[in-house]
Amino acid sequence: MIRFALWQVLFLYPVVLVIAAILKKRSVHRERGAVFTGPFVGTPTVTSGKFFTEFVPWIGLLLLFIALARPQTGFERLPDAGEGVDIVIALDVSTSMLAEDYNPNRLEAAKDAAEEFIDNRPNDRIGLVLYAAEPITICPPTFDHSTLLRFISNAELGFLTDGTAIGSGLASAARGLGSSSTDRRVIVLLSDGVETAGVVDPITVAQAVNTLHGDSIAVYTVAIGRADSGYEVDRETLSAIAEINNGRLFNVYNKDDLESVYASIDSLEASTLPERGLFVYRDHYLGWLIWGLVLLAVGEYSRWKAFRITGGGQ
Repeated sequence: MIRFALWQVLFLYPVVLVIAAILKKRSVHRERGAVFTGPFVGTPTVTSGKFFTEFVPWIGLLLLFIALARPQTGFERLPDAGEGVDIVIALDVSTSMLAEDYNPNRLEAAKDAAEEFIDNRPNDRIGLVLYAAEPITICPPTFDHSTLLRFISNAELGFLTDGTAIGSGLASAARGLGSSSTDRRVIVLLSDGVETAGVVDPITVAQAVNTLHGDSIAVYTVAIGRADSGYEVDRETLSAIAEINNGRLFNVYNKDDLESVYASIDSLEASTLPERGLFVYRDHYLGWLIWGLVLLAVGEYSRWKAFRITGGGQ
């Protein structure tokens, strides 16, 4: 990416050309064949060696204006530690997530919504925790969203003992944010069931997370499933977890609701970084400056030499 930090300076060059042309037109010829040309108006030149005496100095002056405009090249960099928002998605992969009250089922709908959420936050670190009767950290918060999206796409039921351990899933997600140095950290906890396999009560875990991290971690809980689906959802516990940790509960009854949840979280936890990315720029004015001075020197030397050859220096 190339830019001029002071691009306005470039507009001064044609202004100088116009002024020089006016002065040249008004100048009085002191001798036959001598005119006032070049960037240093008032210095007599002759028609011999016209390219060097007239055009080279102007090219040199143009290069000097380019140098003054500060040409820069830029490259995108990753945010430094402490920049942006670190997020962990904790996804329930218990058997009930295969219920087909969502199209095609709850798990696939949750994965699709998560993938869209990740695509909309290119400058934030995002991680993934899967949990059933036990949790597993699949990916810590990372900028490598392409790898993260593959992990989410490949998330399946069956490799974890069946059951629902909401508290354990929350604890693993919080551990994933333990080394984060950002001012804002977020956990998105999705569940469609009740605590059946956890060792520690989810409310106790939520209180511990708040005690350790305070307001720096917000937990948004998502209750998936309809009342007529045959699966019970512990909305009360999920609501309490969110309330303790500066978040809120989202009740989701269909796939569209699930997508709107991520949109809401996206607006509540807006990224602190620009969407177009972070760029580092490096100046490249020195080469333009040197060549500009060289061409000015060559042009003025040619002017002086031609002037002497014609006897003007006597």
